[in-house]
Amino acid sequence: MSDVLALQQERGKLYSDFYSNTIPQRMPVGISLPQHLVAEYDGQNLFDFQFDYSKLANPARALCAKIYSDSCPITPANFLLSRTPSMYQLYGSQSFVMGKGGFVQHPEVVGMNDDEYPQLIENTFDFLVETVIPRQHKNLSPKNPIKMAASIQMGKMALQNDEMAFLPTFFELIQTHGYYLGSPMGSFNFTEAPLDFIADQLRSFSGISMDIRRHKTQLKEAADAVMPLLYHWGLPTNIHPEGSVFIPLHMPTFMREKDLVEIYLPSYKKMLQQYAAVGARPNMFCEDDWSRYLDILLSEIPAGCQLAFEYGDPQTIKDKLGKKFFITGLFPSSSLKTDTPDQIVDRAKRFLDIMLPGGGYIFGFDKNPLTLKEVNLESLAALTAYLRDSAIYENPGQSFGSVLNSEGFVFDPDLVPKPQSQYLFNWEEFKSIYPLTPEFAKTNFERFSKETFDFYMNLLI
Repeated sequence: MSDVLALQQERGKLYSDFYSNTIPQRMPVGISLPQHLVAEYDGQNLFDFQFDYSKLANPARALCAKIYSDSCPITPANFLLSRTPSMYQLYGSQSFVMGKGGFVQHPEVVGMNDDEYPQLIENTFDFLVETVIPRQHKNLSPKNPIKMAASIQMGKMALQNDEMAFLPTFFELIQTHGYYLGSPMGSFNFTEAPLDFIADQLRSFSGISMDIRRHKTQLKEAADAVMPLLYHWGLPTNIHPEGSVFIPLHMPTFMREKDLVEIYLPSYKKMLQQYAAVGARPNMFCEDDWSRYLDILLSEIPAGCQLAFEYGDPQTIKDKLGKKFFITGLFPSSSLKTDTPDQIVDRAKRFLDIMLPGGGYIFGFDKNPLTLKEVNLESLAALTAYLRDSAIYENPGQSFGSVLNSEGFVFDPDLVPKPQSQYLFNWEEFKSIYPLTPEFAKTNFERFSKETFDFYMNLLI
């Protein structure tokens, strides 16, 4: 066995142990280097590479040689999550717009008026496709069907091109450095909490804030209506302990606790319980400061979920939540700029004294730095090398924490019915028109329909 393959297997065991609630030999160290930082490291501007991600190959190789990580720190998935501009520009998007600084931004936009809740509640997916998407993506208007069809096709090809451009380099880096392969194919996905979904693309932040006061009942009904769509959209095709459903949580810290409990949590809690019931691990990014909601998380969120925190007191979070959830985040990314290598190592020592004992924590920054100006690479290299050498457990092999679905939730298809729409495939209707179609064709057609469903939902996050 080659040294690289042995290293890869060793790293794989760190992650597989961790996500099976077994204390590994040491804490896995996985970092993510954002695409803009990679481009700057090579002296590139912040625009050109976003239209050809293969331009990042050389700086990616150099940075991976410089910075230790157990998983590949530069991945195509991160590019897509930070939004590639080509597709949105081809769709005439007002939701995701390239700013002057080279970042695709989400301005405050409204896709649904406050008097349109009944339509959303009554015919949810059709309303999103017919009304919301054309408002947010101007070239996808059915008023010009040929332009809409051409734009959709071009946008899909652009996205596929963006996905593939860096992939050969990504696989090369994995093989060269023996990185952890990541969770199995199809085991990772993403979605949103129902109220966040309504706020982000339908009503806007200011709109949802008014609706909480003026349309509370309709808002609750709308959250219940979109929840099954969001559940099926985020459900991985290959559920695995190392996989997850990534869910960024936007609105809660801007809400009163009373409104969080009454409006935000009911639909979201059902969705999380149904994920837990089928073994799909929710991986929630608790944006902003959740300190006042820690008791709510402890009582309302299923055991075995992963919680990433941006702000908060590490000791308090560890003490309150560490035995029920996997925890990540909290290490200040600002220290990458302000600390010398020695200072950041001292900071990491104090941090590990809190977060390492007992297991359950996997390293993560409070937020990822965006540009090279925010990072002293020597300090980052010192930090990850220290974590590799010092985040060692004294009791590897022992169990820790709570496994996913410790509560024994049972999957209930009535709570999360599969999406129904005139725009989605219906085998019975199809078979009545084409009775000679063999039964085995049903699987492919339903897969095509699911991909169509995902395509439209992806335009709204």
